[in-house]
Amino acid sequence: MLQIQSDPGTYAIFRTLSQKEQEAFLGFCMGERGLKITYDPFFKHIFHPGAHPGRLDRLLSCILGQTVTVRKMLPTERRPISENGSLIILDILVELTDGRLVNVEMQRIGYDFPIERSFCYGADLLVRQYDVHREEQGKHFSYRSINPVIVIVLMEESPSLFHSFPTKYIHRSRFSFDTGLKMTSLQNFIYISLDIFRQTSHNKLVEPGVPMAELEAWMYFLSSDEPADILRIITEYPYFQHLYQDIVNFRFNPKELISMYSEALRILDENTVKYMIDELKEALSKKDSELSRKDSEIEELRSRLAKYEQTEQVE
Repeated sequence: MLQIQSDPGTYAIFRTLSQKEQEAFLGFCMGERGLKITYDPFFKHIFHPGAHPGRLDRLLSCILGQTVTVRKMLPTERRPISENGSLIILDILVELTDGRLVNVEMQRIGYDFPIERSFCYGADLLVRQYDVHREEQGKHFSYRSINPVIVIVLMEESPSLFHSFPTKYIHRSRFSFDTGLKMTSLQNFIYISLDIFRQTSHNKLVEPGVPMAELEAWMYFLSSDEPADILRIITEYPYFQHLYQDIVNFRFNPKELISMYSEALRILDENTVKYMIDELKEALSKKDSELSRKDSEIEELRSRLAKYEQTEQVE
């Protein structure tokens, strides 16, 4: 606390945190627990391909189930889907050596309508490629020059839809025709529910001497700040020592850490507000539909009553 208080700017930011957030921050600084990698600034810091080559390669290889190599990191943009539409926001966008583009998005709270959002993200990347290649190639343009896009969404708290599959934490899309026609889709989606992984791993009986798969190690790395989990990961996969050392180094620079921590919470607050707005819109839409149905039922009853009264008068 003395170190934090010694810098007025750092202490001012610290005081803006809630008591729970302050305790979590100090708990990390004192080495009582790790740091949540699901915070956007920390996730990007740990996995930036330029600063730490190879890390994202290993994570993506485990998720995709095949060895891949990141060629370069691409600039991400914030641009509206339409003139007055919502923003397309890409967290980490990379190009693999085989030409495929991979967008990795981290969500603390998983949004509703996940596939609709992912299609918009993927379509945005395809349109960007189309615009570039069309301009570069002119009349020689070929659609074959457009690379496939993989959208990977990591969710710390996944929507209720994913909890319909309580034993499955990773979902990979497939593209097929009912006739068996073989064609490759330019858009592929992978959803990872870290909360469901934690539930299934907690209930899973760990047999002595049986190591965890590397994909499981990555899931623990992304979802847990518990010292026991950190120790197990490092014991079975010493490679992770370098990643955790980078995280630990934040303790020696509280000024930079508190700024990143505050930025992470700001992003979380923005995403939470957007999530709550979407939830509210959905709830209002359901109420409007229900009211409309009730109005139709009332109108039908009135019509039947009017017909009944007319019949009574005739009799």
